This record gives sequence, C-alpha cells and structure tokens, in this order.
Amino acid sequence: MSTFIQQQPNRVLPAARRIAAFDVAKGVAVVLMIMIHVLDFYGLPEVRFGVFGSTLKFAVGWPAASMFVFVMGLFVTYTGNHSLRQDLMRAAGLFALGYLLNLTRSTIPMWLSIEIGLVTAADVAPHTPLSEFLIVDVFQFAGLALLICALLKHYLPHPGYWLLAALAVAFVSPLLWDISSNNVVLNEVLKLLVGNEAQGAMFPLFPWLAYPLAGMALGYGLRRTGDIDKGLQGYMWLGWVLMAGAAVLMYSNTGYHIADNLRSGPGLIVFFSGLILVFLWGCHTLTKHASKHNSVLSLIRFWGERVTAMYVVQWLLIGWGLMLFGLQQMNLIQNVLAMVGVLLLSDMLVRAWCSLRKVRRISAGASVS
Repeated sequence: MSTFIQQQPNRVLPAARRIAAFDVAKGVAVVLMIMIHVLDFYGLPEVRFGVFGSTLKFAVGWPAASMFVFVMGLFVTYTGNHSLRQDLMRAAGLFALGYLLNLTRSTIPMWLSIEIGLVTAADVAPHTPLSEFLIVDVFQFAGLALLICALLKHYLPHPGYWLLAALAVAFVSPLLWDISSNNVVLNEVLKLLVGNEAQGAMFPLFPWLAYPLAGMALGYGLRRTGDIDKGLQGYMWLGWVLMAGAAVLMYSNTGYHIADNLRSGPGLIVFFSGLILVFLWGCHTLTKHASKHNSVLSLIRFWGERVTAMYVVQWLLIGWGLMLFGLQQMNLIQNVLAMVGVLLLSDMLVRAWCSLRKVRRISAGASVS
C-alpha cells in the first residue's frame, strides 16, 4: 500500500484498451442477478427458501452483486481519463435512472394492477406504489458511489487512499446501520446511506461503497502495469490471500463480519473482494485461450458490453410480468423456465434496441452528408 501512496498523482497512465475479461465478468454478473431477481419475485416460498433458492442465493447472490459494483469502480480508473464534470454528469444520470426504473418497473404496474382489480392494496401491503418508487437499488447506489469515486480520483489521486477508504467503509458500516430520525425526508436520505432491506434499501451506500473504492485501486494498478496478464495474475494470488485472511476474520466474529442479507460485514466484503480478483483472472484466462468464435463466450460478452441495457430491460420484464403471473406464485420448474425466458427476452430486446440505434445513426449520417 505504501508504494501506492508514494506514486505521483499526475503520472500519465498508459492508454487503456478494452479487456474481454471485464465484459465477460459483467455478463456473468448480470445473468446471475437475473436469476436472483426472478427467484425473489416469482418463486413460491418453498422455492425461495428451499434447497434450490437457498443454494442459489448463497452461491451466486451476494458474489454477483458484489462483482457488479466492484467492476464499476474498476472502470472509473481503468477506462479513459474522464474529466470530473463527465463523471459527475454520469453519476447524476445513473441516480436519476434508478428512480425512473422504479417508476416504470414497479410503481406504474402496481398502481395499474390495483386500479383494474388484479390485486388489492391489502394484497401488496406493506408495499405501495410510492414505496416502490422510493426503493434504493443499484442505480441509486451507483450514482452516489460514482460521485464519491470521481471526487476521490480528482482530489485524492492516490490508490492507497482509496484502499484505506474502502477498509474504513467496510469496518465502520455496521456501526452506522439503521440510523433514523423523526423527519420523514431525512429518513429517506438516511435510507440511501445506511438503510436496510425492510425499508427498501437494497444497496445502501454503506457498506456497498467499499467495493467500487477497491475496484478503483485495481483499475489504476492494471493500467499502471501495462501488462494485463501479469497484473491479473498478481491480483489473483492476492485474492487467495484476502479470502484466507477473511475466513479467519469471519470465524473470529461471525455476526459482525458476515452481518445480514444485502449488508455484508467487513470480513465478508474482504472475502468477496478476494473472490472477485480470482474470478477476474479466471475470466481473463478463459477469454485468452478460448476460440474467438466461441458462441457462448461471445454471447456473455455481448451482455457485459451492454450491461446497463440488459439490467434495465430484465427489470421491466419482471416488473410488468407480475401483472400476468402474480407475485411469488411459481413452482421450481416454472421459476427456472421464467429465468430462461427473462434472459432470452432481455437479449432479444437489447439486440433490437441496438439495431434501432444503429439504423438511426446511419440515417442521421446520411442526412448530414
């Protein structure tokens, strides 16, 4: 860490090139998150809390979400030298997109379902169209996290400080959770920062901010080495060390270091960070040795390159699908088929959207010429 802190802040980093491993990692993360979302919204209780659901959530739920936001931080420093203004504008856009998605995937479908008599307000209680709009999901978190990461990158351009900040967030977060006040508006702000799942905070800033902060340091280190093979291999070994150390921490104080669903304790954050480093190296090794014409890998990479569109579309399908299939009504086979269906439909709709954008660009170019 000391070598990180001693680095010159104005050092010009080598130009970054697109790395297939990162796109594959994002593609895998979005597929796993689709599985978790379909399970939570469509599965019967015996499916969600049975062997299948419990195994799926334990094996891929937390790691997928952690990787999703870790890689976001990685791209803050690895790809391009964006200006502070560009990063802040993107942060504001992501934050606004979060509430727009809440409105279109949850609030409107729920309101319509109540209005036309598909469900009653009692059926969906304690949820309401307003509470669904105010849910703190990954885009609200991403906007706040990118704002903080951009400010740190601009004003404290030393990766060592970012790592110290990540550790501070991880270890201090459990002490801050569930702070509330008697002011309704202030409580909504606190929900963004330290809220819990019962309040509708799926991605509170604390502790999730630890992942993109650590990802920033990784992205900077990879660009500085200029050798993706050597860099990721070194981080892979670091990942194993982190997982071993985290296992000791979690054993020493399970309640504090693991915490609860959607709010990991510091030990679990360190463990998942190590797991992500190992996984990124695995993705790189796979893409490096696989055939360029590998259809499965190309498909996953396509999803990773368009991860925002895939994420938005899958939520719209799930949210509006509740009007057809109901909330948590599917058995195991139906749930698995729904996972496949949402993934395939998301792929088709994103491809159609990409094709439409391409046609519009060609038409705009032709009109200008």
